[in-house]
Amino acid sequence: MKILIAHPSLLRLARVKHQVIALMSDADVLEASTLTDTYNLAEHYEPDLVIIAEDLAELAEFELLASLFRIMNIACIVLAASHEVPRAHPLFAQISMVPDDQLGGAIQKIDKTRQPTDFSAQHYDHSTPNSAAYDQNRMILIGASTGGIDALLNVSRHFDRHCPPVLIVQHTGAGFAKSLIKLLNGASPATVIAAQDHMSLAPGHVYLAPDDRAHLTVSPKQKPDIILQDDPAVSGHRPSVDALFTSALPHAPKVSAALLTGMGKDGAAGLTKLRQAGSHTIGQDQKTCVVYGMPRVAMEMGGVCTQLPIQDIGPALLKSCRARQRA
Repeated sequence: MKILIAHPSLLRLARVKHQVIALMSDADVLEASTLTDTYNLAEHYEPDLVIIAEDLAELAEFELLASLFRIMNIACIVLAASHEVPRAHPLFAQISMVPDDQLGGAIQKIDKTRQPTDFSAQHYDHSTPNSAAYDQNRMILIGASTGGIDALLNVSRHFDRHCPPVLIVQHTGAGFAKSLIKLLNGASPATVIAAQDHMSLAPGHVYLAPDDRAHLTVSPKQKPDIILQDDPAVSGHRPSVDALFTSALPHAPKVSAALLTGMGKDGAAGLTKLRQAGSHTIGQDQKTCVVYGMPRVAMEMGGVCTQLPIQDIGPALLKSCRARQRA
């Protein structure tokens, strides 16, 4: 069994490694002290199990790791404080939180049978129309936060090489932007890339901010391009969903925008302004949200034209961009 142990304390990591080897002398043990190292090792070595410190699992960037584990069918145990009882992770039900003294029993319960990892096109919707079916002047904007990684994986699988250009803001750490782009690119027939300043928008492409040093926005030109704005945080975030949405107001009648699961209110005001200016707007429904925060605020502000479950949002965005047939 291949086991990856991630802990910021080298002393605690050594103790957990000793526990694991005492339980399974033939275990192949990998070590990491940061989330970045954990992500890279998990992606390249495909362990059967990751044991991670609660301190690391409490970081916002852990969400990206949790999505990678689910896709790769990697079991995960979070080491909780010794006085706590075993329980499911509050945001990721498939992840167990176990105190140190019960780690051995938790490891023994892990199912050692794993399906082969396949990063090729998974569950793609091949029924999407060709480029002539879309209004070439339209663009799609998406904002997400807590729970957004899985939501974006669900939505992006519907985008193909003919879809209108898509711009996404997902709250994640600067060091994980490249990993998020790679993860989404493996889940979508479209090309997912890091945005560059003054980059032209092209069909079949999905653009994300390359890091947290600038906001991802679009220019007001008739044929908009990407502008990476080195401005202060908006709504507490950089990149900010509100910054992206409000930048697109000059193009509002040509915009389809969706606000997905997330804590707080980033994107709610921007989505409301877009709707008022003529955009088609969608909010993720409460049932399928990990945190019904941002979409709820947008709904209360009157910024949501349609509220949908996550599995329907991708097709709905594409449908709103269909070219109108002439009589």
